[in-house]
Amino acid sequence: MATLDRQLGAQQGKGLVIRKTLSFFKDRFKHVLIDCPPMLGVLMINALAACDKLIIPVQTEFLSLKGLEHMLHTVSMINHSRRSALPYFIVPTMHDGRTKAAIDCLAELHKRYGDNVWQSFVPVDIGFREASKLGLPLPEMSPDSAGTRAYKQLLNMLNEPEVNVSNG
Repeated sequence: MATLDRQLGAQQGKGLVIRKTLSFFKDRFKHVLIDCPPMLGVLMINALAACDKLIIPVQTEFLSLKGLEHMLHTVSMINHSRRSALPYFIVPTMHDGRTKAAIDCLAELHKRYGDNVWQSFVPVDIGFREASKLGLPLPEMSPDSAGTRAYKQLLNMLNEPEVNVSNG
């Protein structure tokens, strides 16, 4: 997917490649997670065009709030093209509750985006780096780590039938 832009050039419909491909697998998978870099490009446009819900991880740092603003501006442009609002859900990540800056940033996320923000957060956990270095998923390397517990809590919450991801 990283070379999609170069491969397709100016070909019409290149923003719908993922959506068309996933349509072949709709009966095989309940959920598909598309992980994209936080920059606007063909991959991001494809992912936004293909998804039903958007989960936006945001580090609890003030610079990340600026990135989130840009991302939501992009989402609003996509919404115009889709002719419907794409529901989104913000997941605070890499939260270091020992720092005032992170605590203030988390509070600002909740203030600005309310119900669109997960009520919990994924904490800073050195296990992520160690697992990455070993080429292992964190739950396999450290099933009881704070990061593993946070992501399990998030998955459980997202799988609850009454959870409503807002249109913002």
